Order: sequence, then C-alpha cells, then structure tokens
Amino acid sequence: MIAQGTWRGFGNLRAFRLSKLARAGVIGAIALTAQPSHAANDPPFTSMADTVFDVIRETDPSTFVCLHYEGRVLRQMWDKRLDDEFDLDAFLFSAHFTDMPPIEILLNPEFETPELARAEAERYGYRLGQLPLVFRHGIRQLGVHKGDEGFHAGSGKIFVYSEMSERRIEQNRLEESLLHESVHATLDNEYRLSPEWIAAQESDGRFLTRYAASRPEREDLADTALFAYALLRHPGRIPPVDSLDILRTVPARIGVIENILDRAPDVPEPPPVPEGCL
Repeated sequence: MIAQGTWRGFGNLRAFRLSKLARAGVIGAIALTAQPSHAANDPPFTSMADTVFDVIRETDPSTFVCLHYEGRVLRQMWDKRLDDEFDLDAFLFSAHFTDMPPIEILLNPEFETPELARAEAERYGYRLGQLPLVFRHGIRQLGVHKGDEGFHAGSGKIFVYSEMSERRIEQNRLEESLLHESVHATLDNEYRLSPEWIAAQESDGRFLTRYAASRPEREDLADTALFAYALLRHPGRIPPVDSLDILRTVPARIGVIENILDRAPDVPEPPPVPEGCL
C-alpha cells in the first residue's frame, strides 16, 4: 500500500489511478522524494526508439502460431526510400495467432525468393504475438523492404526495413519498435486526437520524449504507450529513477493508457490454421 502522504507536492499526480502500480509494487520501489533527473520542463527522454529499456523480452510468451506462404500477390506498399507507394508483386505470408485473425506479412520482391522472404518474415511473427492484443488487433499488414529507414505506420499497416530491424534486434529493441508502430496502426484513429487524450496532455502539461513534443498530434500517444505499458504490465523492467521521471511527467496519460489496456477488444475468432503452416 502507498502511504497517503507519499504524493504531497506532486500536483496532478494525485489524480492518477494507481491501483495496478500499487499492487505491482512499482511505487514502493522508487523514492518519490528524489529530485528529477532532468530540468523541470524538459522531456526526460529523447524518443522511445532511443531508450535502452528492454521492456518486451525474447523469453516473454507469444500468441504466434505459424507462418503460411500464400504465394505472390499484388499489393500496394509504401516505401520511405522513394517517398511513394507502389503496386508490388510481393511475397505474402499469413502470420497466424491464437487470439486474432492472421496478419499479412508482405515482402518486397527485392527479397528474390520465397526462402529468403520467409527468413525475413520469421523475424516478425513471434514478436508481433508478444504485443498486447489491444495494441495489435488492428494490424492487417506488415510490409517489409530492404534498407535502413525508420519504421512507419498508418491505419492497419506497418512498414519496416530489414537492415533497421537487424540493428534493433542487436539492441534488443525490435519488439518495442513494433509496439510503437502497432499503436499507430490500431489506436491512433480512435485516441490520438480524442478529447480524453487531449485533456490528459493538458493536465500533464509536459511530454515524455522530445520526439513526442515535436509531433504532439502524431507521436505522443505511440511514444508514451511503451513507457506506460512497461510500468503497468512489467514493473521492474525500467530502472527506479526512470520510472519516477515517467510517473512525474505523464500521470494523466498513463491513466488513459491504463484504461485502454483494460479494455478487451472485440476481435473475430481466428480461422483454422492451414496445412503446411510452419
């Protein structure tokens, strides 16, 4: 339990619903009277992608079942390298999960063969299944190009680049990057400009990352979601001093994301797994 006087002097942090954090022992694990590790109005982090926190780990469970090769299909794929969208004769794999319908994983024809395309697609299936369903259920497609560009997403779609994926695997951050993009794909349309989210931004009065502050209408929800998810579902995976910075900076927005995480999405039953799904 949290002593009542613990929150003295924390302003709107008093209003934050701490039930889950209290039960998880997050608050008890940090010294709330410590000084912030950054200037009072500066975002404590540069961006979600630049953190070193391993929030989703290789050993965490996944609802991923298998990949099924569907052949070559004509699909529109946005390519940041060319700043345009093209109809491509893509390699298509359906990624099957126990808790939702399949996600299409599309590979640019530059991967040349089904075998090379599968080797790349296999990087993403298990990791997608590690994301919470409430963030993931709106993803229809994951498109993969070669190259070293930053990931990007829109409604229902995520696009990634194989060399950047390799780097983020080496840094133990590919799962976290996919979570960020899943928020864009699944939740942006409903929440990023919602009265609830705007009111939470105004209540907090600050941003958690410089990236979110530079693009508050587009990136604040996705960049904040990972940190909130870590505190609410994996307490202890962010160091105490950083946990304190997060709690002090965006208490109202953590409360909104807590509400989102508590909602069970209305998702159709997954279809039977096809023969030959590996």
